[in-house]
Amino acid sequence: MEEGFKENMQTIKRLIIVGNGFDLDHALNTEYSGFKEYLLNNKYKDVFSLIPSPNYNHHGKEYFDNDELKCFLFREIQGDHDDEWKNFEERLGYLDFSENLFSLSELGNTDGNEWHDTEDNEDNMTNAFRAFSHLTSYFMEWLNDVVDEYNADTSSWKTKPSFSRLLNTNTNILDFNYTKTVENLYKFNNVNHIHGTLSDEDIILGHSHINQPTTEQFLGADDTIIELEQSLYKDTNKIICNNIDFFDNLYDVEEVYTYGFSFSDVDMPYVAEIINKISSNATWFLHSSRYEIANEENYVQKLKNNDFIGTIKEWL
Repeated sequence: MEEGFKENMQTIKRLIIVGNGFDLDHALNTEYSGFKEYLLNNKYKDVFSLIPSPNYNHHGKEYFDNDELKCFLFREIQGDHDDEWKNFEERLGYLDFSENLFSLSELGNTDGNEWHDTEDNEDNMTNAFRAFSHLTSYFMEWLNDVVDEYNADTSSWKTKPSFSRLLNTNTNILDFNYTKTVENLYKFNNVNHIHGTLSDEDIILGHSHINQPTTEQFLGADDTIIELEQSLYKDTNKIICNNIDFFDNLYDVEEVYTYGFSFSDVDMPYVAEIINKISSNATWFLHSSRYEIANEENYVQKLKNNDFIGTIKEWL
């Protein structure tokens, strides 16, 4: 590498955006399909998707069967799809509980008692809400297992020279992963985990879909359905506001690198904010992994749709 190029690498202000593909490229088994299998790995995996009901111990304290909860969460998130959950978070915005609820037209059809059916709706959605309140803790439990397995075999810890060369005091990293792979492997700490890390008490997990208000469909359950949708909603505007110092500091960024970042709809507000803050002459480098190259045309279009007017290139 020429000396002039080395000096240029050290002085240019750059931002690196890291997504799940970064962890995958560093041998962590963090595909969402792994979380799917984690939820499926229980004794209820072949049963119908009933909303679980609570049990009570001898002190009268309420609790749920973990396997029942996992099975229910899997069935609801899976829906009618048969894939590997690449769009896992977006699925959370399109949950459908209609099979377990009485619609307005069905009230009273079973025993002639509309009030009884309304109470059933209320109880079922309350239990569904409680079940989904466990989703984040289950996700963190699964991911912690993945990280523990990875840490147990340090022979798989291999850094990427092309990435290492980008790291210096002028580099900022926006990390969408909950792991600390950058910090642990590259000993680099200028990292903003926009959605939190596994060492936090909680992480940010959710969808970006805002359902339009509709007429009441499931008497006794509608308010809880709305509450559940809101609890699973990823409020990107609020997150950006909470990290405004980070984004405001991007004003002189000349290079943006993405590594394993999929430009999913739920995360595009962050991309739009970055484009709004960085230099208008900035160059955006898309990592040339097999997956990212296959989606390059889509990524380029998303950048342009969000008013990026700089140069777009590939990097290895």
